[in-house]
Amino acid sequence: MNENQLAENLMYYRKKKGLSQEKVSEYLDVSRQAVTKWEANTSRPTSDNLIKLAQLFEVDVDTLLGNGDREKSSTQEEISIGKMPWVFVGISVLCILAYIIYSTLTNIFSIGVCICMFISCIPIQLFLHIYFSNAIKNDSFNGIAGFDDGIEYNICEVKKLLVQIDLHIGILSTVYIFLLCVINGVNPKTQWFNGILIVVYILNFITSIEMSNYKMTDKIYRKEEDRKRAGRRIPVTVIYTLILCVGIGITGIVFEAKGIENNTLPAMKICGLLILGIMSATIGFLFENNKIKKWNPATTNYKISKVSIISLFICVIMYGLMCVI
Repeated sequence: MNENQLAENLMYYRKKKGLSQEKVSEYLDVSRQAVTKWEANTSRPTSDNLIKLAQLFEVDVDTLLGNGDREKSSTQEEISIGKMPWVFVGISVLCILAYIIYSTLTNIFSIGVCICMFISCIPIQLFLHIYFSNAIKNDSFNGIAGFDDGIEYNICEVKKLLVQIDLHIGILSTVYIFLLCVINGVNPKTQWFNGILIVVYILNFITSIEMSNYKMTDKIYRKEEDRKRAGRRIPVTVIYTLILCVGIGITGIVFEAKGIENNTLPAMKICGLLILGIMSATIGFLFENNKIKKWNPATTNYKISKVSIISLFICVIMYGLMCVI
């Protein structure tokens, strides 16, 4: 083995995992200077530290020592998004074009339906696919919601999670656009059903991401306290999502049941109450997430904050007023 091979591999795999020397030293419970010396080949890690480093970098010890094929190992670990998301984007675009052409010829074109399909396809389906692909390719996850530089992740598992989420978003968005296209093409007087589709789409979109995160929690996070914090965030996010969907659902039902038209005083009152309710729930959601971030599982048990409970109570009152106005 080349004497410099271990030092080169330590630096190579550390950067491949997106870890700083400080993060590696914290994981091994050694000084940062020790890691610097290993990578500079002025000293060598002990056998125990070498095993821990191999576990941290998710390679075997022989590969780390230079006895294995580093390029072969890297190829085996390479994770990328396949072509299927692009296939779903293509199907979505075809559905939008089919609806525009058919509805224009039959004089049933709806700008609202077209906007819903366009938003689902371009800003959500296409943009997220490109964004996730670049994140996986460049090992850059800082712009992704929930990703925190202060937390140690298993980068390989994070990539697998993004691949899974991207594929699910592609399938979900394509099915949603297809249903909008077919249903509004067959019967353009189904505005109420469009509202149900939107609520189901949003609910499925968010809860599926949270469920994927929940299933991968043990694999994504390296530290137990980070796993516990993530476990606390998931139900909070799910409840917040349900609150939003319930608010939108109540709005649609009240409008339909009372025959309220847009741009009228009752419509503005209901929308105002909806906004107040969502704002209150959002304040509670952000406050709770911030509390979870600061929570130390090793020293205290977690308790829901009073601010979140009060915010939820106010939201319920606003939703109740929407029904009786």
